[in-house]
Amino acid sequence: MDAEHLSRIGRLQAALAAAGIDAAFLYTSVNRLYFTGLETSNGLLLVERQGTPIFYTDFRYLEVAHRVLNGVEIRKFKPAKEQLAEYASMGQAWRAVGYEDTLSVDQFLPLQETFAKAKMVSVTKHIGDIRAVKCAAEIDAIRRSAAANDALLGDLLTRFRPGMSELEMLRQFRIAEAERGLTESFDPIICAGVNAVECHHQPDASILRPQSELLIDMGVKVDGYCSDMTRTLFFGDPTPRFKEIFGIVLEANAAVRAAIKPGMRCCDADKIARDIIAKAGYGDYFGHSLGHSVGLEIHEQPNLSFRCETVLQPGMVVTDEPGIYIPGDVGVRIEDLLVITETGCEVLSHTPHEIILPC
Repeated sequence: MDAEHLSRIGRLQAALAAAGIDAAFLYTSVNRLYFTGLETSNGLLLVERQGTPIFYTDFRYLEVAHRVLNGVEIRKFKPAKEQLAEYASMGQAWRAVGYEDTLSVDQFLPLQETFAKAKMVSVTKHIGDIRAVKCAAEIDAIRRSAAANDALLGDLLTRFRPGMSELEMLRQFRIAEAERGLTESFDPIICAGVNAVECHHQPDASILRPQSELLIDMGVKVDGYCSDMTRTLFFGDPTPRFKEIFGIVLEANAAVRAAIKPGMRCCDADKIARDIIAKAGYGDYFGHSLGHSVGLEIHEQPNLSFRCETVLQPGMVVTDEPGIYIPGDVGVRIEDLLVITETGCEVLSHTPHEIILPC
């Protein structure tokens, strides 16, 4: 573990102390990875508000844990009843025990029974707040991930052509991704023609026709960090209707990029795009939030939604993805990846917004 991971644990311990939580049980692999730098399929990071954290794992990962982890105590899991008894012995004085919202019932109930006299408190928001502000190394990884995503889309645009099905385009995506040694950060969304009105359409046998649009929402991972970008392009001469809707969405996207900055609430960033689309008469067709945070996971805290009053800070990485989806007509989404800077934002997505390809 390097200084950054130890600092993250320190920030978590400070958050636990401020919230009056005695200890937190971190079961999810992504949180263990974030706080230790070690990714394992099985494990637990037990963090008390003071003292040395304990990293539990099974036989498979003990050697690597001892080799790469410092600043934590490493223990092998015991059989379930013995393990719970160990937790109970350690936590006799605990009055508040932290857990992650993503725990399964099988994981949560034994903890609740073990600490029946303590209050069970979610630490998901505390962890999300810590993970929301990226360090320089994380931003660099996301920047490289976005660059790889740009390059991958550039490759795909030489492969996609009218007559292909969405499933064939998905196959080409997988081939190009593998050729570049990349893994995706989520299943790509590929929408030919009118399918673009479905925000999260799953690729099917629909054919890309000449004189029609194609929406592709895609991302890859570099050093574990995700990227995310959407482009809506047109094969042939764009129709007046497509131009109209595309222009409104691009205006909303650009307005957010120009205005977003630290100190702004997430809901206010969302309002910038929402007001532009509503003024154009299409407010009812923009049914999702403006964006979300991105990091080790494709969806992190905070969200750029009308409900979220979280204040943006330098180092946060968010998406700017307004859209208009008119059933049976036209669907357009434009998404860029942004990192909040001291004065505004840095745009990490560099693929042109307006892409017109020959039939």
